[in-house]
Amino acid sequence: MNIIKVGKENATYQEIVALKENRTKRFSSKKFFVEGVQNIKDAISNNWEIDAFIFESYDKLSNWAKGVLGYAKRTFELSPNLMSKLSDKEDTSELLAIVKMKEQDLNIKNLKNPLFVLIDRPSKKGNLGTILRSADALFVNQIFYCGHGVDIYDHNVITSSMGSFFKVPFKFISSNEEFENIMERIRKEYKDFQIVGTSLQGSKQIEECDFTKPTLLLVGNEANGLSKYLNEKADVLTKIEISENIDSLNVACATSIFLYEINRQRGKSRNANS
Repeated sequence: MNIIKVGKENATYQEIVALKENRTKRFSSKKFFVEGVQNIKDAISNNWEIDAFIFESYDKLSNWAKGVLGYAKRTFELSPNLMSKLSDKEDTSELLAIVKMKEQDLNIKNLKNPLFVLIDRPSKKGNLGTILRSADALFVNQIFYCGHGVDIYDHNVITSSMGSFFKVPFKFISSNEEFENIMERIRKEYKDFQIVGTSLQGSKQIEECDFTKPTLLLVGNEANGLSKYLNEKADVLTKIEISENIDSLNVACATSIFLYEINRQRGKSRNANS
């Protein structure tokens, strides 16, 4: 095995740091930084291409870590000081990875009663990662995201997703025109398809909304909610009843509640029809 040793903050090390910290660098190189055993396991099991693994000492690696090194084209052995600086964990991770971006998927065909989620201008990395995790747990078929927001390939988003980043198909919608085209394609595929917006000014409580048919759930920006354009595109706006003492819920918490209610209704419907 060819191991490239890095003991100083040279060009190789700076390139790794840039992939971790610089959005522009990630997209120009089509690579991103990953930390965490579960994230690396899920990247491999879901066929994401590993460009490089990074570790402190081959001899100190666990049997699992040694066993996955063959998935990478390159391996870097960093000095303890550099490895500690690169890792975000209090106990430095034994293995870090550089992963290649995939073509973003569009998973809308041949699904049974599909559930899609669109996240409008996500502004907090942890919230976006948590939504990905909830989407994975609660049977979302496709994640869309749009507008100027946090980078979905940011390592903090990936870490907070606990591996779900690598399992849920996601796609960036770059314009209103692209949104219209995708919605037209979905409507042709599913005749009873609906778009449900989440809003504090919603006309229906969450439990009053019928989620048993194919649905796109629109999730707004943390501070400003849904854009005017998306509000107008919703067939219905719905809300969660909360205490008068609370202005709003964290967007990741609210999304998880909506996804739970959708699956509760669909489970009840499936049982009734079985």
